[in-house]
Amino acid sequence: MPGFFHICVAVLLLAVLVLGAGGLRRLGLIAAEHGPLLGRLVTQVTLPALIFSTLATTRLAWSESMLAVVMLLAEVVCLALAWLAARALRLDGPKTGALLLASAFGSSTMLGYPLVASLFPSNPGAMAEAVIISELGDGPAIFTLGVMAAILEGGMAVTRGARLKEAARYFASPIFVSVVAGMLCSALGPLDPNGRLSMLFAVLDVAARANTFVVVLTVGALLHFRNLREAVGPALAACLVLLVLQPLVTWGLSLPLDVDASRRMVLVLESSMPSALLSVPLATRYGCDGTLASRLVLATALASVVTIPLMLGLLG
Repeated sequence: MPGFFHICVAVLLLAVLVLGAGGLRRLGLIAAEHGPLLGRLVTQVTLPALIFSTLATTRLAWSESMLAVVMLLAEVVCLALAWLAARALRLDGPKTGALLLASAFGSSTMLGYPLVASLFPSNPGAMAEAVIISELGDGPAIFTLGVMAAILEGGMAVTRGARLKEAARYFASPIFVSVVAGMLCSALGPLDPNGRLSMLFAVLDVAARANTFVVVLTVGALLHFRNLREAVGPALAACLVLLVLQPLVTWGLSLPLDVDASRRMVLVLESSMPSALLSVPLATRYGCDGTLASRLVLATALASVVTIPLMLGLLG
């Protein structure tokens, strides 16, 4: 099965990158104390550059955005389910925030796009659907709902009022500004990266290309294998909510829509992705448990080798 082969390769690549970053920590080149700094670098520099440069130069098919809405609704459901799981596991605020981030938002770039290209080699529309679902349904959600959940559950503020005030500041953050600016540019007409703003996009491209590397460094700086028993419950909850329930929810929500089988399969595939790497720097940046988030990223990535073919076979 080509899709299964690509899943294994992508998961192996992810594991090698993260473990390599962990090796840099053992060599003393990075340390756990660097995690917050790396998290701020992602959320304030590399990620905003990636968001804006991607959205501003892409013509999004707004008329076909219903699948993105379905994805967004499914993520809201999964946030609620993850919160209930956190209460059942009696997790504290920082661990709850990490579980919320890792249980509701998947990584399309690492696995989703390559798998769509493999499963639909002669259907370019399938890749367009994947981009719409990711850029409109998944991406903005983690930068808004995910960040606000992390701020509310994290340890940055003591009182509830202070946490709400901190969450409100998100709307002036580089991430939110880049999302809004990029979508406005897309709506008015995609910008030409080779036109008058070529120098700006060249700078943004350098920062955007560094995003994956900095995110992997963040995961590696925070990941350790001590006291793994503490992560078993959250890992099982994240795998169940993200890898099993989210595909089922998206499939169910898409049934009333006039969607053909291939488009529904793309939606199921995109909703079956393991936890986004960005959950680690976001958790770290906003006072949640970055170490737990890094463990959940690896746990869902390894489990996805089994769950993705299972969900495609069951719902495809």
